[in-house]
Amino acid sequence: MKSRMLAVCITGLLGQAGCGGAESEATGGEASLGESSQAIRGNIVSFNGDASSDLVWRDQSTGNMGAWLMSGPVLSGTATLPAISPSLTVQAASDFGGPTADPDLVYHAAATGESVRFLNSTFSVLGMASISPVLPSASWYIAASGDFNLDGKTDLVVHNRVTGQHFYRYLNGTTSLGNSPISSRALPWHIVGAADMDGDGRTDLLWRNKSTGQNEIVLMNNTAVLGTATLPVMSLAFYVGATADYTADGRRDIVWHNPSTGQVVLWRMAGTSLASATTLGSMSPGCPAWFSQSTPPPAVYDCWYLVGPR
Repeated sequence: MKSRMLAVCITGLLGQAGCGGAESEATGGEASLGESSQAIRGNIVSFNGDASSDLVWRDQSTGNMGAWLMSGPVLSGTATLPAISPSLTVQAASDFGGPTADPDLVYHAAATGESVRFLNSTFSVLGMASISPVLPSASWYIAASGDFNLDGKTDLVVHNRVTGQHFYRYLNGTTSLGNSPISSRALPWHIVGAADMDGDGRTDLLWRNKSTGQNEIVLMNNTAVLGTATLPVMSLAFYVGATADYTADGRRDIVWHNPSTGQVVLWRMAGTSLASATTLGSMSPGCPAWFSQSTPPPAVYDCWYLVGPR
């Protein structure tokens, strides 16, 4: 069925007005509830336990964390998440085997490596665990998360910002099961997200060119490349902040943020093709540009950056 959705402006706990786009029609219906560890429930990555994917925000200067609680493509409210020290960077959000099936946060510390903070749907911290071994050197970073070997557990894709090399780190919760190297791809292409974009049950990689703004979906079967789909060019004023289903059609979408204007844009995807673009709201205008997880967000007071889920 079709339902009418009218976006509204909400001033929430993050101190920003989230203003949706114009009234529009969207096809209703429930998202798939198939197995996928990144998605928690099918293509849905919800931090408050409802049936809509949410967006996670970070102020790197203070360590504060927050969420836009979404109702499909409409901002319905905000929430404050427990702060994480500014010395740490948030690099992934998914279910990493904590006490509940709610999304957890992976963060990086320069001295000690990666750890997971387990959360529940009321945003309480249920515990923490380290991921070992640490990444090989400071040039490696966690680019995204997904179930790459189809064992029902969330894994990490790790990228080298200097050489372009990348590998999967297979996990069982926070326990490393080993790494699987993948052939390098020439910089300035960077991995900016991971999701099952074509609906074949396998996690694919979203790549973005840091120099040109080009975007590509590389269709994967674990480490094997099945093909490539070209997406429209997007201005380098925007960065990819999230990949999840925000339109309740069972397909992964892409959410962009422009820190200069504050604009948050949803690319509604039809598999590997762009179906439409909609403004979800505004967050932290007048802030410095950011590209991806390859570097921490700029540490500027009251500048909020979208850090997941992806």
